[in-house]
Formats: sequence, C-alpha cells, structure tokens
Amino acid sequence: MNILVTSHAHLSDGLVEAFQTFASNCPLVHSVCLGDRGVDEFRADLSKEVESLLSQGKLLIMSDLLGGTPYNESYVHAVEHPQDIKLVAGANLPMLVEAGVLAMSLDDLDAVYEAALTAGAVGVAGATVSDEAYSPEEDDLF
Repeated sequence: MNILVTSHAHLSDGLVEAFQTFASNCPLVHSVCLGDRGVDEFRADLSKEVESLLSQGKLLIMSDLLGGTPYNESYVHAVEHPQDIKLVAGANLPMLVEAGVLAMSLDDLDAVYEAALTAGAVGVAGATVSDEAYSPEEDDLF
C-alpha cells in the first residue's frame, strides 16, 4: 500500500519532507503538486503516479482542500477504483505521520484510512493560554 499527498503549490512536497523526518526514507509516501504549470499537467502527473502506485497495491490519497483541484482530480481516480483507492481531504502532518507509520506495518487500506481521519481531526487543537503558562527565563534560552 502507498500514500499519495496531493496539494496546491508545494504543500504536499513539504508534508512528505516533514514526514520523512519521522520515518526516514519511507518509500510508501509520495507527492504530486499543482504548481504554476497548470491543471492539465497536474492531471497528467497525477494519472501517471496513480497508475504506477496502483500497480504496487492499494492507495490512500490525502488532498489538501476539499473541493480544490487536487482533491477533485484525485476524486476522479477514487471513483474509478473504489476498492483500491481511498481519498481524504484536509491533509495535515499528524494525519500523514499516523497513516504513514501504520502503512509501513499494516497493509490494510480501510484501517489506514480510518487512522488518517482520526489523527487528522485530533491533530487540530487550539492552545489555551493562561497567566500560569510556561515562560522561559533568560537563562533557559540557547
């Protein structure tokens, strides 16, 4: 099983690069970006990558924005291969780390998909700031 991150600009490249700090050189995680090359080139790159990754097994696609071009183009592939592709919108680093690490040890698309959804939602939280919050002393700074 592989994971493909799709996004506007180079967000997916950055997410994959950040993921690699947690799982050094994991060969299961890939990226296709919609840059300034245009939708037609993105569509062609995405199709080629999806075809290649599907030849190796099932595929989880994580896209940056529900309803955006990377999501919509990824959705086309998910509809064409409903048994082999799952699609998630709102890709973030907690989602990718959880799914990527799990995919390295578990070849179960449904389980990795569910883990991605859960980690993506749980990984979003607001900080609560109070008067008692930690404040580093000058001696604590590098």
